[in-house]
Amino acid sequence: MRNVNGIFDHYRMSARSVWNTAFWPDPQFRDWDFVEDFRSIEKILFNALVLTRFDEAFPMDDIFHKPIPFFQVAPSTTSVPIMIACPRPGVPSGHWDDPVDRVGIEQVTMHFIAFFDWNQLDCRDLQYYRVEIAGFDEQPHLVGREALIERQYVNVFFTGE
Repeated sequence: MRNVNGIFDHYRMSARSVWNTAFWPDPQFRDWDFVEDFRSIEKILFNALVLTRFDEAFPMDDIFHKPIPFFQVAPSTTSVPIMIACPRPGVPSGHWDDPVDRVGIEQVTMHFIAFFDWNQLDCRDLQYYRVEIAGFDEQPHLVGREALIERQYVNVFFTGE
């Protein structure tokens, strides 16, 4: 496994710069139509700045919608905060309040889905990684759920080598 934090941070800084300098300053661009336009730009940036650096293919339509199995997001210390989705009947997403709220090194396997900010119409930091839990021996019922974990608490690894 190879640490690719620098590659992901380069993408993160580039994407947030495009939103924060080209879209967000103009109130006319702060609506959901322009958020959708920006999502298209984000995919192109991610493909160009991240995916092209590896000998792996991933469908453009799946970027930021499905977990990318060759990018593993791993806690950087023995205990870091995490918000795990807790689906409810009729509301499959949007509640990040599972009682398990901490994970540690080698305790959980998570695959990258996307970066995440709470307010899509505001200035962006892309503070969180949105991930899918792919393995969790101590909490197997959480496998397959999405989670949010702050960028500062993790490392991203390319596992395809």
